[in-house]
Amino acid sequence: MDTLFTIQTLRNYTQIWQKIDQGVDLVDDEALVANAMRHHPEFDSFWSEGDAAIHPQEVDGYVVNPLIHTGLHFIVEKQILEKNPIEAVTALDALLEDGIDRHDALHQLIGLWGELYFRSIRQASQLYEWEYIELLNRLTRKSE
Repeated sequence: MDTLFTIQTLRNYTQIWQKIDQGVDLVDDEALVANAMRHHPEFDSFWSEGDAAIHPQEVDGYVVNPLIHTGLHFIVEKQILEKNPIEAVTALDALLEDGIDRHDALHQLIGLWGELYFRSIRQASQLYEWEYIELLNRLTRKSE
């Protein structure tokens, strides 16, 4: 987890962006990252900025970090793909059944995981999966 938001990760994302631009078929983790990138065209101009893109950027009046946002998408998409934790799949399915757009539903899961992750960083503590699972279960119950 400690390699999620590094310069090297940004450089990997930049290479993925170049492959997208070249029309290269992507698989596995690269395909998950590419999918997140495609869902956020507002970040397109940042991927070619090199290492400067690691810094927060203003997009539509909000300050966001494309690297972090894309990384969070990747994490949750990977959880869903691997069904680990299975509660992420259950929560996503419940939100989709409620008629929430898949991307917006993903953002709800991303918000949960991101809050726990960054809290653990700020407090120099561990991210406990059981806390995430409990939040996912609450989200699922709320949408039932």
